[in-house]
Amino acid sequence: MAGEERKNWRELANAALEAKDPDKLLEIVQELNKVLKHEEQVRRDFREAARGNKFFREVRR
Repeated sequence: MAGEERKNWRELANAALEAKDPDKLLEIVQELNKVLKHEEQVRRDFREAARGNKFFREVRR
């Protein structure tokens, strides 16, 4: 997975289901974990930005 472009979690989950080699499975699961953590952080950042934006609009009134 190192040289490939980032896959989405669904592609990685499907690849994990099809993996036969335990080492390859571990690699896929580690990449899946990274992707899910990244998605979680993006969503958290978005929620915080939206909250801040709402607060800013209310203060300007």
